[in-house]
Order: sequence, then C-alpha cells, then structure tokens
Amino acid sequence: MDKIAYLEIPKLRQPYLIMGFEGWPNAAEVSSYSIQYLVDHFNARHFASLSTEDFCQLSSLRPTGVVKGGRLLELKFPASHFYYAMKKGFRDLVLFQGAEPHFRWASYADLLLSLAERFGVSEIFTLGGTYDYIPHTCPPFVSALFNHDDLKEKVIQTGAGLTEYSGPISIHTCVLEGARERGIRGISLWGHAPHYLQTKNVRVVCSVLQVLKVLTGIEMDLSELERASDYFGQQVNHLIEQDPKLKEVIDKLEAVYKQSSVASSLPKGEEESKDEKVVYIQAFLKRQDEDERK
Repeated sequence: MDKIAYLEIPKLRQPYLIMGFEGWPNAAEVSSYSIQYLVDHFNARHFASLSTEDFCQLSSLRPTGVVKGGRLLELKFPASHFYYAMKKGFRDLVLFQGAEPHFRWASYADLLLSLAERFGVSEIFTLGGTYDYIPHTCPPFVSALFNHDDLKEKVIQTGAGLTEYSGPISIHTCVLEGARERGIRGISLWGHAPHYLQTKNVRVVCSVLQVLKVLTGIEMDLSELERASDYFGQQVNHLIEQDPKLKEVIDKLEAVYKQSSVASSLPKGEEESKDEKVVYIQAFLKRQDEDERK
C-alpha cells in the first residue's frame, strides 16, 4: 500500500516546501501553530496524506474514534497532511503538518523528499520550537541551520542567529541532510521560547514567520498575529507582576541574558528549582480564545 495517498495532483511552480512537526521539536507549539497559521492564511488546499502507522508508536500517538449509542461510527489513524497554496506573482507553497516519527526516520524523510522532487520543490524550510533560558521581555530569538554554504549569508541578513549545537537531533536535521544529498537546498528555523512559559507562544511564532517571510519573499500579512503577540506579552507581564518571587527570578534572568553573548546558557546554579519558575497560563489562553471568538 502506498504510504502517501493523494486526493489530487496539483500542478505547482517551483514551490517552497514548509514543514512542521508535532512532538519533541514543537516546544511552545511553535511548529504546529506556524504551519496551521500558514494553512489558514493562504487558504491552502489539502491534497495528500502520509500514513504514520509504520512510523509512530500508536500507544503514544493514539488513533481516534467516534462512538454514538454504543456504535462505532468513525475510526481514524494518525496521519500527516500536505496542503498547497498558489498566489499570483509568487512561488507556490507546499505545507506539511505532521508528527515527528518514533522510528524509521530515514524512510520517513525519504517519503517527504520524494514528494518534494515529484513537485519540483525549489527549497525546503522546517519550522521548530525549543525551550531556552531567554526572558520574555527581550525580543524572541530565532536560530537557523542550513544544508548549503551559499545559504549562510541569506540567513544572516534576516537577523537570525546561526545554530551552535551538539546533542540529540530532531527529524528536521534528518530531512535537511537527506535534502542535501538530493541537491535540494534547505533551512531549518527554530524559535526559542522562554522555558518558564509552558504554553503556545504566539510571540515566538510571529518571529519565526517574520524570518520565513524574509527568506522566501512571500507576501504575508502578519498584522493579526502581531496584535495577538502584543496582547500575549501584556497578559504575561500582568500575571508575573502578581508574583514577586517569579518576577525576581525573571529580572535576574534578563540581566544575565543581556550581559551574555551566548543566550542559551546560565551560570551553574540557575537551573535549580526550575519547576518553580514555570508560568502555567492555560486558563488565560482559554479566556483569550473566547474573547477572540466574540
């Protein structure tokens, strides 16, 4: 059985392929929300799905069902989806929204890249999120890695930082390396979210999409997202002002961050009692969503 099921075969013009994955590379929902925003913003059309049954542990990523009156009406296995969008005067887009696989990464990446070759993808972008020791009072930080040396200057011109890292990787890196071997240029963008804000961070999402906009030249109105980002920051500040202990910790973090040329590390001892420095603001976000629907 084919792993990718097509609803249609669109005729695309040297499209960009922009991918996001749920799971480990989706801190602060930066990856999943960025792709969903692009799908909604460009009114992208669903044209294919990739079955994840052979790549994901179903006890972790469970199928869903609908049962009414004791009868099973619907059973859906996890799948990853492809969308496309066309805009006159710009390159077309292929958007991929899925879950990071639990195993068989090389085969999974090969399926993604085979689709990229089939539709003549000119460049690949992956969008991810990571938690970092960065204060929310500073501008969100976006880092990038690339698979061709001639992309370095292009990345620097956006204001994004160049990734310095050694450790466990995400599916992003596997995709970029596979793309390099096929002669497809690729850039991975990572939004760095404050570790103490364990929730969807629209400020970081907005920053990632601003860098993507510069890299691709795609016309994209982010004004709505920018307003949501400002509102998010105001509400977080309000909540922190009510907790003097937390405010003291964040003030200290801000001072260290501004003095350090390496924004991703703190002096030893700063990581102690990390759980006490987490702001859980799901209740606030629920109210925010309700206000936006009114």
